[in-house]
Amino acid sequence: MSETEKSESKRLLRTALVVAVVGVVVLVPLAWLAVRMYNDNIQQKVIAANEASALATLENLQAQEQSFLETAGQYATFQQLDDAGAIQAPLSGDALVSDGYRFTLRVAPKTDTQAPAYTVNADPVRATGRDATGRRHFFISSEVTGVRYNEERPATAADKPRLTGTEY
Repeated sequence: MSETEKSESKRLLRTALVVAVVGVVVLVPLAWLAVRMYNDNIQQKVIAANEASALATLENLQAQEQSFLETAGQYATFQQLDDAGAIQAPLSGDALVSDGYRFTLRVAPKTDTQAPAYTVNADPVRATGRDATGRRHFFISSEVTGVRYNEERPATAADKPRLTGTEY
């Protein structure tokens, strides 16, 4: 092998090495970006599933509260619903925590001037960030029909109602 052939061989080897290094430098961030996009997609699906579960739980609570009112003449607390076997989820004090949402139930007993009432707020355990468990806050009440929601703060009776399942 002559000197020029050795020189060309070394130059070709160096060029191939440089191309390989540049390829790796470009490939690593692209792979990282693909993994991050995949994780974001999975997180969006988790959020959607948590929100669907929260809506189903609210509808179940609404039915259970109506049933409890018809049988006991008053609305029930989470503990009363749990004792009656109407719900089976972990209670955390006065709140029910299930599938990334914290449900808070407030019951107003019947008085001489006021009928019994209840309100339930369903708020994501974490509403922001990459590890959010939900984006929407939900609300039901004995005073309003249907589920109300808000995307920025805990929902109230004044928020817009959930009209159809296609919004979610």
